[in-house]
Amino acid sequence: MARQIKDFTDEEMLDEATRILTNGFTLHHKQNMTRQELVDYCRRIGNTDDDKLGYMPFNPKDTPDITLVTPGPNGLFGHSDLHWHSNGTVYHIGEFKEILIALYCEDECVDTVFSLLNNRDAFLDLSKEDQDYWRTIEVQLNNIHHGIYGEVQPKDDNSLDEYVQMEPHKGDDRMPVVNTHPVDGQEFLYWQPPLIEKAWKDGKPTDVEEIKEKLKATLDRSIYQHHIVFKKGDMLIMDQLYTLHRRSPVINKNRLLWRVAIDYTNTLDK
Repeated sequence: MARQIKDFTDEEMLDEATRILTNGFTLHHKQNMTRQELVDYCRRIGNTDDDKLGYMPFNPKDTPDITLVTPGPNGLFGHSDLHWHSNGTVYHIGEFKEILIALYCEDECVDTVFSLLNNRDAFLDLSKEDQDYWRTIEVQLNNIHHGIYGEVQPKDDNSLDEYVQMEPHKGDDRMPVVNTHPVDGQEFLYWQPPLIEKAWKDGKPTDVEEIKEKLKATLDRSIYQHHIVFKKGDMLIMDQLYTLHRRSPVINKNRLLWRVAIDYTNTLDK
């Protein structure tokens, strides 16, 4: 029987949070959790009060901190593939609050691949010259075309209509692509490839397509990627500033993950 993380001591919880920050994620197998046990576990790491969710059809009334990630109108996200992104998508770093995301697999789809990309390590491995180049770049993010979806979603799939309801960034509203993590102070590249609408270099407008291609060449490399096929009882926690993720299409429409947004306030950020 696999060690059950819900039984972790306080010392083990601190180590768990440290490993998430250090590696960008942790992954445990063969866990056995109820929805409330998942919420309780996450609250030992940090605050689970998601300021954008908790009231939607895919938030269970008895555990509103949980979002049901499953295809269809009662789940967050549709069935198509999702491009590289962090949860929070169009939000600039200053607006970004979902630092950690926990995903617990209740029902699996063995044909769906979930991929992680460590955008911190990709930046730290660059030469000083390349790091300095990226420190001169700023971008503006907005939902463009299909956003993070690989294709247009069915008209009855309106799961994100209320979830994504921020005003578009306009004019000179920009953010740096090199940012600093609020907990351990390391730099990382913040990349949201389907959403980059404008770009600046040294404060002046520059070719956004060129910047997008350079970001892709820097980050979208197998050495920084980890691929997961969720099985029932798998438990993943990922740092949304240090990692990006994507997902292939969902074949088995019964696939169900329980999702909780967290921060580090009850462990590393005490």
